[in-house]
Amino acid sequence: MSSNNNSPKETQQTISPEMRERQRIISSMTSEEKKAYKWKCYDEKAKPQLLELIEYCQSNNRICPLPQHWNRIWETYSRYSNRSEFTEYPPFKIPLILGAWHASEIDKRKRLLTQIYWCYKNYFIGSMYDMIMKLNDDDWYPDYCSEDKISLELIKKEYAGWLGVKYHPEFNI
Repeated sequence: MSSNNNSPKETQQTISPEMRERQRIISSMTSEEKKAYKWKCYDEKAKPQLLELIEYCQSNNRICPLPQHWNRIWETYSRYSNRSEFTEYPPFKIPLILGAWHASEIDKRKRLLTQIYWCYKNYFIGSMYDMIMKLNDDDWYPDYCSEDKISLELIKKEYAGWLGVKYHPEFNI
């Protein structure tokens, strides 16, 4: 009968030379360098998902998910930015539903896209991507939006407002 308990020596032998070198490099980094490295690794996969979601959510006259679906998205992430407790996450604004449903189509779309950007900046883009892509066409509020598509720069500017800072493109908020 074989045992599934690997000794540390056996585990180390299964690590590739590339992975061992990566661990060596990471162990010599400062905390700021590690943070930057973590972001770089995440961003390689996350940025394409962000851009795909921005495009997808503005295609086929999509404005935002219908209220019950949009609320479910908000509930998933709002707990991370609960303002009654100190959290490391910035505010995740509520969807424009219920009394705010009368907001313009462009405001609804901008809120959704900024929520998506919030997920990207806070390492949640994978789960947001899954939630959005699982919505059926019937789960979306469709309407003709006479405005041009909302750009990533405008989304970043809106996100900066959520943070309570002025947007400066050179700082890549």
